[in-house]
Amino acid sequence: MKTPYEIQYETFTIAGGLYNEGHAKLYAKFADDLIADGSYSIVYEGVAHACYTPITIDTAPHLKCYVVAPLAVLPEYQRQGYATRLMEKAEQELKPDVVFIMGEVHHYARRYNTPHKVGLPVETLAPLENWFALELTNGALDGVGESTSSMTGPYTAPHIWAHPSEQA
Repeated sequence: MKTPYEIQYETFTIAGGLYNEGHAKLYAKFADDLIADGSYSIVYEGVAHACYTPITIDTAPHLKCYVVAPLAVLPEYQRQGYATRLMEKAEQELKPDVVFIMGEVHHYARRYNTPHKVGLPVETLAPLENWFALELTNGALDGVGESTSSMTGPYTAPHIWAHPSEQA
């Protein structure tokens, strides 16, 4: 079975577009750093990998929340539902109230579609319209309103939150 590093590296080496080998190394090392720091790591059927890192909504610290990243599916298995099944399995195991993800609308907006006003946990130029949430406990975000968020560990590095064109 492939390691998280291998899944991340192989996925982003072949991705093309904005991504190059520098991104592949960055995301693979990022996954290893998150795992070493205690983030939840899931390998699904040997072809998909993601890390779930705890995040605190500062006005609602009682909520159990995570941020998903990095998320990768080996190229030959993409568009076959592996990422969705990986996320569903992680959510069953973690039982979070809310899961956040930063990414492109065409990848995440359909699944992560809970309206929210929770800010990013780091200073970044990343647009808030690319900061998505999925409420898994019905009503968890009701009354939260506008809030900052916070986290610790490798995910607080500002370059991780930058646009891919600014990362590698």
